[in-house]
Amino acid sequence: MDRKFVPDDSQQIVIEAGTGYHLVLAPPGCGKTQILSERIRYAHERGVGYDQMLCLTFTNRAARGMRERIRTDNEDRETERVYVGNIHRFCSRFLMLNNLLPAEFGIIDEDDSISILARFFEDDELVVAATQRLRGDYYKVIKLSTLLTQIASDHPKPLRLHPEALTPDDTECLRTLCRLSQQTFSRESLLDIAAHPDVYHSLVTSIQTASVTNGSQVLYLLRKFEAARYYQRYKQENRLLDFNDLLFLTYDALSHDEERRYQRYPWIQVDEVQDLNPLQLAIVDLLTDSDNPAMSVMFLGDEQQAIFSFMGAKMATLQQLRQRCKGHLYRLVKNHRSPKYLMQVFNHYAYYILGIQREMLPTSDLSPQRMGNELFFIRSADMQVEYSDVAQQAGRLAQQNPGETTAVIVTSNIDADLVAQCMQSLSLGFFKVSGTDIFTLPAVKTVIAHVSVLAGEHNFLAWSRLLCGLGVYEQGASARMFVRQLMDNALLPSDLILRPGGSYVEDFLNASKRGDVVVFDTETTGLDTYADDIVQIAAMRMRDGKIVAGSEFKVFI
Repeated sequence: MDRKFVPDDSQQIVIEAGTGYHLVLAPPGCGKTQILSERIRYAHERGVGYDQMLCLTFTNRAARGMRERIRTDNEDRETERVYVGNIHRFCSRFLMLNNLLPAEFGIIDEDDSISILARFFEDDELVVAATQRLRGDYYKVIKLSTLLTQIASDHPKPLRLHPEALTPDDTECLRTLCRLSQQTFSRESLLDIAAHPDVYHSLVTSIQTASVTNGSQVLYLLRKFEAARYYQRYKQENRLLDFNDLLFLTYDALSHDEERRYQRYPWIQVDEVQDLNPLQLAIVDLLTDSDNPAMSVMFLGDEQQAIFSFMGAKMATLQQLRQRCKGHLYRLVKNHRSPKYLMQVFNHYAYYILGIQREMLPTSDLSPQRMGNELFFIRSADMQVEYSDVAQQAGRLAQQNPGETTAVIVTSNIDADLVAQCMQSLSLGFFKVSGTDIFTLPAVKTVIAHVSVLAGEHNFLAWSRLLCGLGVYEQGASARMFVRQLMDNALLPSDLILRPGGSYVEDFLNASKRGDVVVFDTETTGLDTYADDIVQIAAMRMRDGKIVAGSEFKVFI
């Protein structure tokens, strides 16, 4: 294969990095994705099997880009055996392969979580979805449920995703409840209060409010506990998981795997590590085959791009990795994508306005032929005029450079929408990319739900989404309630679709009235078809709902 990529010296050092832990700090444009692909080829040529490699990224988009680069750079089709994906997708795959998920489970998103809690609070979920304040209150409950789950699972404090879900005021309320119930404030008492908020609610209301200095705050906290408990129970009863549940189940399985039943990886690379929260980093550590003398783990990140602190990511993660990777710390500062004159402008702004140290700023040797007017300012009278000016300039650039792509970068989704409106008014063709995830659109979720029920007709969540998306029900809570009632009565929505005027259950009832039915049962030592045995077989004949005398059969094996 004609290999066009020629690494510079700093890139070559990273590609050839050997055993141990390594940390690479690099801003965009320094060839990280290319380096990750090259490292796979380099390691495999030195004996590392593709199925021993694990490549984790933070987003699906980054994972797709890495997979495409690996395919492009390697003729060996066996590279498909390298796992490349984000951590949540890996956890889902890990749990399914190891039979650690309930049958017919479903993964809920934020909209589903809001819908579930709207039913508890008796709110209109469509109103909640459109009201920022209400959504904020719901997120507090979801975060509290997450924290309580981790406390109950005895996860170490540094790995708890939302410790802020219990505020100092909440802690004081918990101490008040413990005094009222004559118990010490501890992990056990916290979990007992969270599990039985109704009992403690009665305790508070039975005492004069004047004797409880923060009575209203205590009652508010108990209400949050009730909502969090409802949310957790609803998920369990309906075999639903949210994205954090995937992390919790994976961490619990790996951290209690004394027998080493689950695969560990001697060769791992993690991209965008600055965006990992402590729990995700702990899962990576548990997946590492640290007993293997050939172990090689590489973390890649950029301290200037830690954008997911609201999801639990902390700059302390990078600081922790600096200490772990001491002696194996690399910086990539040469930008291979942007021209030198443009990097000078960006670096000038980064140094004087953002206060970033010069040694941390990227450099570039690219010197393409310049026309002389690449960089300029356009002054607009106000923001509305600015949107129009931007659209007109994009049109001029597109006309002057046929066949080239003109990009307009804005700071927010609303800016993207307003610039798009101006471009549309000028009859300019464009493709808008904003913060809307296409997979969250109702139409797309409906199509995915349709495919899901075709793949498995017992998928509770998919049926609920499909009925809601098709307009059978306006709100998700009503759709889920209908599907649950059907399933509790041994019916599926497909029964109503495929058998007009009846159902499989109705046919069975009619058949049982017309003739005899034999009920057959077995007792086993377990559910493993290879390791467990059938120990008893039993049967009986029934007619009109009653056992036919003398028809019973039973045998021990």
